[in-house]
Amino acid sequence: MTVRRDQPASSCPSMALIALIGASEVLPDGGLRALVTVAGETLIERQAARLADVGVTHIAVAVAAVPADLLSTCDRIRRRGLKITPVRAATDLMGLVQEDDRIILVTDGLRAGGTHYAAIAKPGAPAILVTGDTPLTQGFERIDATRRWGGLASISQPMVAELAAMPGEWDMMLTLLRLAVQSGARRLYCEPALFEQGEIAIVTDRPTAALIEQSSLQQVEYGGMGFGRSAIMMPIIRLAGPLLVKSPTTARYLPYVTALLWVAVAALAASGLAAAGALVAILGGLALTAMRFLSAFRAESAAQDRARDVIRIFAWLLLAVFPWLVSLAGPGHQMPPFSEAALAPCLAATILVARSLYEDSGERRRFHWLLPDADQAWIMLAPALLFDFASLMFAILPLLALLQILVWLRLARRPEAR
Repeated sequence: MTVRRDQPASSCPSMALIALIGASEVLPDGGLRALVTVAGETLIERQAARLADVGVTHIAVAVAAVPADLLSTCDRIRRRGLKITPVRAATDLMGLVQEDDRIILVTDGLRAGGTHYAAIAKPGAPAILVTGDTPLTQGFERIDATRRWGGLASISQPMVAELAAMPGEWDMMLTLLRLAVQSGARRLYCEPALFEQGEIAIVTDRPTAALIEQSSLQQVEYGGMGFGRSAIMMPIIRLAGPLLVKSPTTARYLPYVTALLWVAVAALAASGLAAAGALVAILGGLALTAMRFLSAFRAESAAQDRARDVIRIFAWLLLAVFPWLVSLAGPGHQMPPFSEAALAPCLAATILVARSLYEDSGERRRFHWLLPDADQAWIMLAPALLFDFASLMFAILPLLALLQILVWLRLARRPEAR
């Protein structure tokens, strides 16, 4: 429940960063607004992931009732390593916070970017994210004559204590917001244009969620380096994007399907079916790209992230030893030709060098689509294996990869100031 600090054990308890998420608003169809899905993920799960990114380890959920689907959603959040507790009144929240703790308020139905959570979670005095009073921001609570609440705020424990001491029943979220306004909390301004772009939104109904989902699909980055993935694989996956994000089941089982595809590549190569293995490797590359695409919409656990890394490393190693698998496991059990046996590892090493250069390039990540990657290699190897000129292709691909790296280094270099 607390954020670990480098303090002696004898010192006072470290300050905790706790979140209070609204989850009591009911839609016209009877469902909870917090459980509306956008791109296959509920709003409250996305909020929990953003909060975890800024250091929150305990989430209080302001509820009027706790239906079964909310309980199951809370269980999924707990499996990602977060504590989550439903609360109905300020007295319940008082049991979770201590005097020095800070509380982040997240309004019901909010969808916002990680930068906004990070800004509101920075240490300091209580703060409120505010925006202009425009037609696009009518779903947010009014702060004053010209400002509306942006859906996020940070408050202190004394405000919670003050609310708990007030007689009668009060809306926790709005009353705590008012207490923050009255105490002179800092105001962090965000442009109303962000609401037009869909970077911040209040989901009031399911049609609004559908519009936000459509906008998110158009804005997701191609991601990562490599000609094969950026220019071929990702455009194909984006065409199927609306279908991929509809159900959380896709994200749950896609790692297993991807792993099976790459095991099938190894099995086909070991059976001497090189061309079939290369064709399945292209499908495996598409599945890996789909996993990367879905990670832009899902709050991934550490295990899912590790699984994607393990599969990618296995696919890279498989490219390096592919000729050896085909030749040694074939009926003749012969050594592969030198142009394949020596140059396949060279090709894999060149791709690894390209990735290292890309990851170390910092702000020079331009023209990333020019760099070589494993997807490009498999796409070019498949026809070569089908029409029996694989030795020539294994000789060409490392040279082509080096040429791509040289061109990228030239184009990605930032111009020097004169």
